[in-house]
Amino acid sequence: MTEEEYAALGLQAPPVRIDPPGAPRDVAGLIERAAAQCPDDEALVDSQRAYDFRTLGQAVTAAAALFDAAGIRAGDRVAASLGNENALVIAFFAAMRLGAVWVGINRILPADDKRYILAHSGTTLLLADSSIAAQVDALRPDLPELAHVWILDAEDRDGGWHSALADAARATAPQPEIDPFAPAAIMYTSGTTGVPKGVVHSQHNMIIVPAAGFAHGLMSPEARRGSALPLTITNVMILGPVSAFLACQPFLFAPSIKIEPLIAWIGEQRIGQIAFVPTMIYDLLQTDLDLPDGFRMSSGGAPLPQAIRESFFRRHGYDVSTSYGLTEAPTVVAQSFDAVAPEGASGRALPHFEITIRDAEGELLPTGTVGEVCFGPVRTGPWANVYTPPLGYWREPEKTAALLRGGVVHSGDHGSLDSDGWLSIADRSSELILRGGSNVYPAEVERILHTHDGVADCAVVGKPDLRMGMLTVACIVAARPDTDMAALEAELVALCRDKLTRYKVPDQWRFLDQFPRNAMGKVVKPKLREIVVAD
Repeated sequence: MTEEEYAALGLQAPPVRIDPPGAPRDVAGLIERAAAQCPDDEALVDSQRAYDFRTLGQAVTAAAALFDAAGIRAGDRVAASLGNENALVIAFFAAMRLGAVWVGINRILPADDKRYILAHSGTTLLLADSSIAAQVDALRPDLPELAHVWILDAEDRDGGWHSALADAARATAPQPEIDPFAPAAIMYTSGTTGVPKGVVHSQHNMIIVPAAGFAHGLMSPEARRGSALPLTITNVMILGPVSAFLACQPFLFAPSIKIEPLIAWIGEQRIGQIAFVPTMIYDLLQTDLDLPDGFRMSSGGAPLPQAIRESFFRRHGYDVSTSYGLTEAPTVVAQSFDAVAPEGASGRALPHFEITIRDAEGELLPTGTVGEVCFGPVRTGPWANVYTPPLGYWREPEKTAALLRGGVVHSGDHGSLDSDGWLSIADRSSELILRGGSNVYPAEVERILHTHDGVADCAVVGKPDLRMGMLTVACIVAARPDTDMAALEAELVALCRDKLTRYKVPDQWRFLDQFPRNAMGKVVKPKLREIVVAD
């Protein structure tokens, strides 16, 4: 792609283009590579079927042929809103083989979010299942670019998926030359206004995560990998199947996110690497379960409270490995590895990254000073400048320029580095509520609450919670003094459940006569948080 072609999509071309040392250039060929090295080894397993690398390669070829017959070409967007099942992984690698752009959409997102993502990305083909078929059908009149919707668990609407995979051994599909630095995935993440932003990554960006980790002796390349978290989150796809297949190791779908069956499954299947968020570790500590021999716990997605760290150590005799990451990286930027992180620290930079702390003008700040967390490629050694930043935000040139200004990635989070390179996060934006590893932006919830005529004013803030990290608290000033607050709360809960993803519905409600405000009449949210926490 030329710089002009990147710019037409609101993106920026990579500043350099260096292949990862000793690793494939892209994601597209990983399964073919593994099939050549270990064709009969276990590759992909869900509750319905197990594939070895030979048959998995055949399934990806069949899916790619089906996509090609539907007119999917390099640069076209292919979206999936499926549960954790083999089809999700097969479709992802088929899209990568054709040079298409992947868009993962969590099934639990409300209809408005799905509509926005499908329209904003310009998706051509959507893979879904019958659980959301009616919802998607209702959206289609608003989505003129959405040419195909395949409902994979309904053979009369699956676009030929089942018959194609049933005859996969005879399938042939195009193998266009892949540009590793072209857009390959749009990862939608909530913006500070609640409107999703589409972070764009290349296949190079995705392959770098495990390639660099393995090259530096990290991420346990020999581990059997699994996930209970949804693979429609592309970061989970990268840390799961992409990482597993680079190492010619299997990837397995967990039967449940519930702790008891999950821990039993980890032991039975000898899982060595699986993503846990702090909420899951909290739930584990409420049980008397022992962890399987040799399994080492790591945590990501949100800061792990010190109380949980200490409780885990007392129970299991070792420290949880903590990390800091974000969609814009993609995945992890800093991790504690085998070291014990100082209290409040998330980790140290992975070896292919350089983390810096900067002020509002982009100037470097001294050790121990809180500022914006920024990162870029390490500048010396065999991995110098191999990491490339995200290509930007899809069709958002101004946001792209702000993200990548000064030649580094600006996270929007605030933190500090100590003299040993440990990164501590002070906050993950001024108002962001990080609830159980998921982002809740107050403005998004507030917009919904303001539509109710019983609400004179509202403000949403976070409250610390040991299990979830933070709880979402909706503070309401009623429109009428004689309002039945219990009835109003019930109506607002129902409204939020209808309009928002479940995790964004407020956990608690506070009804106040007035809000603390500054001289400009703006709600002083730090003071409001103090009131909420005191209550």
